[in-house]
Amino acid sequence: WFEKFLFFISSENFMIVAGRDSQQNEILVRRYLKPGDIYVHADLHGASSVIIKNQTGQPVPPITLHEAGSFALCHSGAWQAKVVTSAWWVHHHQVSKTA
Repeated sequence: WFEKFLFFISSENFMIVAGRDSQQNEILVRRYLKPGDIYVHADLHGASSVIIKNQTGQPVPPITLHEAGSFALCHSGAWQAKVVTSAWWVHHHQVSKTA
């Protein structure tokens, strides 16, 4: 299912998946963000939604969080514009599409 998205396997063997556009971001959050997963996003409007798939149920290690944050930044507009920004992460139950 993940081949249509941007993805990689972290150095600690977690699958990290990101949307290529706003439509894929919406699909990722609505369909594939499950309990235990982590949502990562660059602090920039229009950046990719990144999900760390956590099948273990254990806390996601900091190295994987860092790799996912770097992935989110590299696939955001900040990379091309050479803008210095940061990424943040939340647990699956803290994600809401209402604002």
